[in-house]
Parts: sequence; structure tokens; C-alpha cells
Amino acid sequence: MAAQNGRNKVLKNKRSAILRCLLATALLIPQEVGAWGNAGHEAVAYVAWQQLKPEVQKRVIALIKLVPTLQNPNNPPKPRQAASIPGYSEWVKDLGTSGTPRDQQSLFLFMSAATWADSIKHEWLEDSDTPPHLTAEVNIGFTDKMSHGYWHFVDAAFASDNSKTPSTPVPNAATQIVALRAAIASKEPDLLKSYDLIWLEHLVGDIHQPLHGAVRYFAGIGDEGANLVTIKLPLAMEKQFEGKLSKDSPTELHAFWDDLPGEGQPGQALPVAATFAKMAPVATTGVADTDPTHWAAESLALAQKDAYGAPIGASPAPPGGSSYAITPAYYSKAMRDAQDRIALAGARLAKLLNENLQ
Repeated sequence: MAAQNGRNKVLKNKRSAILRCLLATALLIPQEVGAWGNAGHEAVAYVAWQQLKPEVQKRVIALIKLVPTLQNPNNPPKPRQAASIPGYSEWVKDLGTSGTPRDQQSLFLFMSAATWADSIKHEWLEDSDTPPHLTAEVNIGFTDKMSHGYWHFVDAAFASDNSKTPSTPVPNAATQIVALRAAIASKEPDLLKSYDLIWLEHLVGDIHQPLHGAVRYFAGIGDEGANLVTIKLPLAMEKQFEGKLSKDSPTELHAFWDDLPGEGQPGQALPVAATFAKMAPVATTGVADTDPTHWAAESLALAQKDAYGAPIGASPAPPGGSSYAITPAYYSKAMRDAQDRIALAGARLAKLLNENLQ
């Protein structure tokens, strides 16, 4: 019996060592950390627009008109880089080619602007999901050479085993929402306020995505907000995710949650986002809460309860298998959560802009 226990301990240690190696290798591969996809962010903006005061709507559009097209300084662009990052001019052209009715153009411009903060990632700007050693940052507007990947989430850590967890890094989505909210209420120049506005649109959506409020540790390694948690969808669900605007269905848990509202490039996703937003319930509870740290705490709690709930196990991949099989019950619960969080994010964004934008 002692010999058997010894062999079991050795096997357990070997499995643990192999898992650590696999996780460490995964961390060397760049992971694209998103929040809601384009459709999700546009849906948040759609909800918010309906609740903005008319004078705030006009002010918002005046600021969005100032968003420039950013030109890639590399000529020719490096591999996988775009020649430019779209701004107001390109968004207007997209609306013209899509035949958007005039009475909806301001709404769709506001929705398009909500995706800008994702469009600057993985281009020629300096990318990093690890924040510098600062408690807050002062933005410098559209001339900024950084994409500020670490603004998009709040990495509140918890463990599914006995792993030690680090403190929550700052700056993060919560600290930046506070800073940008103060900025749009100030007398700063409109060009800088334009930058602040479109970041706020995006970050309020980000912080309501459950997996943007959490990072789960197992065997001493964080899962990057479930980007390292592998999943497999049933064939019918795969086809539902792929739809007409995407050729691939998600294979990581984070991407699954990102894509619940829909997929597609910003212009293509606009009607998808509008449809999703119209289906979402009207948010009533929690709208009055203006503290972004509370919003992040809600996302963490929802991630622990639902996003990491069954059939997702304690480790990034199931023992003896490559992926967790997503069930219809899991999908249904996740979809309800996505609708609720997007509705609440939109209502809170509207309240924030109505009360602060000068």
C-alpha cells in the first residue's frame, strides 16, 4: 500500500509538472484579450443612446466628428498591420455604403465609436496588457503611442485550487473610468475630450463582461480571463456562432463570452448589435450605482458563479481531454447574463454621460 501511494504521488507530481509546462508554454504565445466583440460594444452604445438626453446626444456627435484617422507611420506597413485606423470619416463612409437611414446615422456613429479602443490594438502602437507601476494615467489623446491594453479589464484574481493569488493590478478599467469621467466633466480641449469619450464608451462595456473582471489561478498560473480555458461547441452551436459574418466559432471560454452578442467587423456588426440590444431586458436594478469598482465586483461574482460554472472544471483543460464541452444549458445561462450585463452597461453609460459630459 505504501509503495502504491508512493507511485500515485509520483504520477500526481508528474501530471502537475506537465500541466505547469503546458500553461507556461501557452503564456509565451500572444493571446488576444478582448471584451465583448464589436457587436457587444455596439449593443451597449445602442442601449445608452436611447437614454441620452437630446442635448447630450448632440454633444456626443460633435465630439465623435473630431476622431481622426490614424495613419500607420510604417511605409509600407509591417505584416498584419493596417495602413490606418478608422475614425469619423471612415465610419460615415460605412454608413453611406450600408444604406443606413438618416435618422439612425447619429446612433450608428455612436455605436461605431464604441469599437475604436479595440481597433488600435495589435497595430503599430505599443501593446501591453501589463500595466506600468502607476496608480493612474493621464491620457494625451490621439497622439498617444500606446494602446493601453491593461485599461480594458480588472484582473481580480481567485484560485480554483490552493494557488496564491496576486493583488489586482492598476491602472485598470475601473481606475480609468473614474479618471476619464472626471476628464469629460472638465474644461479640457474638445479634441482630448473626444478621445476620453470613445474610451469611456468602450470601457464601460468592458467592465461589464464577466471575464473582464476575473483571472482564475490553477497550479500557480493565471488563465488570462479564461483565454487559456479551452472549449468545444456542439456542431449546431458552432454554426450558430459562425453565422454570416465569421468563419470560426470560439475555442476559448473568453472568446465564447465575447461573441455571445454576435460577431463581425464594426460596420458589418451594426445591425446585429441593434437586434441584440432590442432583445435585452430594460435594466432597472443597479443603474444608480456609479462606482466602477462595484461594477467590476459584479463581473467577478458572475464569472465565478456562471462563466466558470459547470461544465467548466477547475483546470484550464479537463483531465484526460483537450476541451470542455459547452452544453445548451450553459449557453442559455450565458446568453441571459450577456443580455443583462449589456443592458445594465448601456444604462450606466447613459447616466455617466448625462451627468458628466460638458
